[in-house]
Parts: sequence; structure tokens; C-alpha cells
Amino acid sequence: MSARDAAPAERLVFLGTGTSVGIPMIGCDCAVCRSGDPRNHRRRTSLYLAAAGRHVVVDTPPDFREQVLAYGVPRVDAVLFTHSHADHLFGFDDIRRFNTIQDSIIPAYGHPDTMADVRRVFNYIGDRRNREGLMRPLVTFHDVEEPFNLGDLRVQPLPVEHGERATYGYLFETGRCRVAFVPDCHAMVESVVERLRGVDIMILDALRHRPHPTHLTVAQSLELLGRIGAGEAYLVHMCHDLDHAATSAILPAGVHVSYDGLTLSL
Repeated sequence: MSARDAAPAERLVFLGTGTSVGIPMIGCDCAVCRSGDPRNHRRRTSLYLAAAGRHVVVDTPPDFREQVLAYGVPRVDAVLFTHSHADHLFGFDDIRRFNTIQDSIIPAYGHPDTMADVRRVFNYIGDRRNREGLMRPLVTFHDVEEPFNLGDLRVQPLPVEHGERATYGYLFETGRCRVAFVPDCHAMVESVVERLRGVDIMILDALRHRPHPTHLTVAQSLELLGRIGAGEAYLVHMCHDLDHAATSAILPAGVHVSYDGLTLSL
């Protein structure tokens, strides 16, 4: 039995765990960028979730094609966008291969401002079948500001602060498990913290130790995780300041450093 055949039916996979430049970073010879530990090799952040009969991708970074090939994503029933920064968006054209495999139009969801940016950047994308020989993504665009359902999977958009762009995290609920993904964030209002309290799995931004104007530091992330009180928590969207092993060694029980390809059974 292959590793892909053995994958649990309901799972989440960290397709990428790095910040906007990825790790190794171009032109850098620091210890993390030169590391032989594969957990320090980080593609841009993205998540795949298979739950309640749905296959969902959150964000399509420039590495999207490599990610779905490397980790065996079998289909995509929906794409969710956290925001429209390039490192979360610019692999979206590769969704067209799933149109062909599935013979279906794929819905995409996000904040109205985010979806306006997606439509502008990918202005050739629509939901009409292409002429024979033309390969363009087939997508329906959905502005969301309230919770919605993907079949039996409940999805709650979570507005968080991340610079000037409208940004969401997402809370997924299957009836048996609650999973939250907030990869880009530097502040979170109390009402969102309350919605997240006690989630089974919390995935949260932790860029580095030094302060940053639009991302949480490790210390800030840990403080926020303490308020949320998740069953298990995973740090994500990390830069080359954070070595996997060294960072793992200083984290409290129940908090982990994510890495590309990490798969959690739901």
C-alpha cells in the first residue's frame, strides 16, 4: 500500500508553511536556509482539508502546482482565500487541471475585497466552458461575510487584522471536529477569540521572534493561543529566523511547529 493510499479519509495537510519569500530564501546562506532538515524547507503557506466529504484548499500560492503534486491532493471541491497578497494567490491558474480531472466548475470564496482583487488579477477566468484546446480555469466567485456550508462542512470566515488588506482566517466544523486556520494576522478582536475558544486544532501565524507590523511573533502567537485554549496548536507562516528543531524545543506542551507535508488525521 502506498503512502497516498494509506492517507486517512478525513485529514488536513500543510501544503506550505513559509512566509512570502519561502525557505530557502533567494540569496541567503543563513543556517536555516542551508539546513539539511527538510522541515526547514518551506513553500508559501497553504492548507488542504478533506472533511465531511469535501476537499478544500485554502489559498493558492505560487508553489501551488508543486504542493498538490508533492502531497497528492486528489481533487478540489472549493478554494478559499484568506486575502489577496501574491504569496496566497498567484498559483490560482493551476486550478484548471482540477476542472479537467473532475469535469466540474470549482467555486472560490473570500471577502468581497479579496474576490474583487482575484477577479481583477485573473480577469480571464469565468464559468463558461472553453473552446476545445483552450485551458482556462472554470470558477464561480462567491463573496462571503457570514458562515456558509460546503455540503456538511460548516465554514466560518474570521476577520483578522493583517495590514491594509481585508483578511480572513477560517473556522471549519464537521460536527465531530473544529479546525481553525489563521495564517496571516497581527491582531485579533475578542469576538473572534471567543468563536475560536476550545477548537480541536488551531493553526496560527508566528512569523519570527522579532516584532513585525503585520504578523504575530512567536511570543504573541503563544499568548493568543493561551486565550484560545485549543486542544492542539500549530505555528505557521514562518520565516528563516525560525529553525524547526530549535523553535520546537521552546514551545509549551500542545503547541507544535508545522512543516510542509505534515498530515493530521481528523
